Amino acid sequence: MENLDGKESHSSAASTRPKRVPRRQQTRQVSKDGRGSSASNLAPPATVLLNKEKQEFTFLKEKLEWQKKKIEELEEERDFLRGQLSVLTAKTMTRAFQKHAIDRNTVVSTSAIGELAIAAPEVYEEVLAKKPCGETVLAFAKRCEAAIQGDEDVKEKMESMKAGGTLLPIRRSKPV
Repeated sequence: MENLDGKESHSSAASTRPKRVPRRQQTRQVSKDGRGSSASNLAPPATVLLNKEKQEFTFLKEKLEWQKKKIEELEEERDFLRGQLSVLTAKTMTRAFQKHAIDRNTVVSTSAIGELAIAAPEVYEEVLAKKPCGETVLAFAKRCEAAIQGDEDVKEKMESMKAGGTLLPIRRSKPV
């Protein structure tokens, strides 16, 4: 060993500490399985697992952001199409009646059947169960209209569905 003054001194006890090698002279040792020795305290498989988890987490975050953006785009498109549909509804109904040679008054007078079936299926089933044999469509429509007028909840639900575009906005000047 060397003293501070530069001379070597021989001591009888050999040092158990390994000799320090400057960093630039250190070489990376590679184990048999091909992984280099790491300075971290974690075992290499644990480090690999953590890195994979971080990558998967990042990927899922990005996927979630993309999905949120796509949902916003689709909602905007839906709202646009609803607006276009509401503008065209009046013209489309008139054209549809003319195209199929159906009298508008016939549709209006029997629309209560479909409206009740959509807005309140359980009430419709009750009215349908009491249908006598040989009853005309118009008579059945009148019973459906009476069921609608007799239940405020059904009436309100139908109005909200018409406002929302679920039901056609058919208005009657007088009950069927």
